[in-house]
Amino acid sequence: MNTTKILKFLEKEIHSVIMATVDDSGLPVTCAIDIMDSDENGLYFLTAKGKNFYGRLKKNRCIALTGIKGNDTLSCVAVSARGKVQEIGNAFLQRLFEKIRI
Repeated sequence: MNTTKILKFLEKEIHSVIMATVDDSGLPVTCAIDIMDSDENGLYFLTAKGKNFYGRLKKNRCIALTGIKGNDTLSCVAVSARGKVQEIGNAFLQRLFEKIRI
C-alpha cells in the first residue's frame, strides 16, 4: 500500500485519531482529532486558534498520531504516523468545513 492510500485510509476508514504533541515542559499531551481530508501532501484536520492544542502546534510543529479500526487488538488495524504540521490558511478551509460530519 502506498503512502497516499494509507493517508486516505486514515481519513475515510479510521477518521478519528489520537494525536500527540508536547507542552511547554516537553511532556507529551494527547488529544482526539478528526482527520478531515488527505492527499499526496498529507493529512488535514481542524483546530481553533484559542485552543491549547493550537498553541502547542505553533510552538512545536512535530506530532505523532495513531488511529485504530476494529473491535479488539487481535482483529484491528492500527496506523501510526509522525511528522510536522503547518497552517494551510483560509483558502483551503472552506473545503474542510464542507466535510464536517454532522
